[in-house]
Amino acid sequence: MTATCPQCSMTIPFDETRLPHEPFNTMCPRCRQSFMVTPQRSEEPHLNAAAAAVTQPASPGQADVLRALAELLSGGARQGQQQKTDIDKWERRRILLCVDDAITRDRLRGAVDPSRYEVFCANLSSEALEIIHEYRVEVIVLSPNFDPERQGGATMMQYVNRMTPQVRRRSYVVLTSPQLRTLDTYLAFANGVNLTVHPEDSDSFQAIFERSLRDFNDLYRPLNQASDIEPL
Repeated sequence: MTATCPQCSMTIPFDETRLPHEPFNTMCPRCRQSFMVTPQRSEEPHLNAAAAAVTQPASPGQADVLRALAELLSGGARQGQQQKTDIDKWERRRILLCVDDAITRDRLRGAVDPSRYEVFCANLSSEALEIIHEYRVEVIVLSPNFDPERQGGATMMQYVNRMTPQVRRRSYVVLTSPQLRTLDTYLAFANGVNLTVHPEDSDSFQAIFERSLRDFNDLYRPLNQASDIEPL
């Protein structure tokens, strides 16, 4: 689907398969105007007419064969559903690197397992916002000096602060800077992010991130259980 910015009339495409069910706020990459987008509900899937067709009553012997076949197919469907659930459980997390220093960016990229994480890199804040919207990025790694000519660091933090509570709870924001200590919860709270990482610790980013994420999920476990929400 597409949405049109009410300020400058720019058309912004979205991947329908990755859109949330509830309305969400987005920012126009051209004029920086924030506006609400209401996802369009897709039509309910319909069964194939051939699968629902009945030709004629079956004989007793045929009925036994068909019953056994139905049980076999239903068992296979349940097994396939379980396998799909396991695959979904291990679906790669999407990480967006908005880091000005090329060396730090390469170290962060090399620190994560590509079988478990899909990494995107952006050089401009407008490019970063497009990636977030198109791929529904879950983790944003940001340095304060990102895209300095356009004040990209401030732009990205403004975008994060304008997220709805539902979207913000499903997003993990990491700030990396030589002025920050790794896993400093006070500085993370003061800067409005979930995690702080010093660039010298970039090679251990995956371990640091997963430890921080476990602590985050432990903290919000009662809320997630009461709201019937999956942990991040």
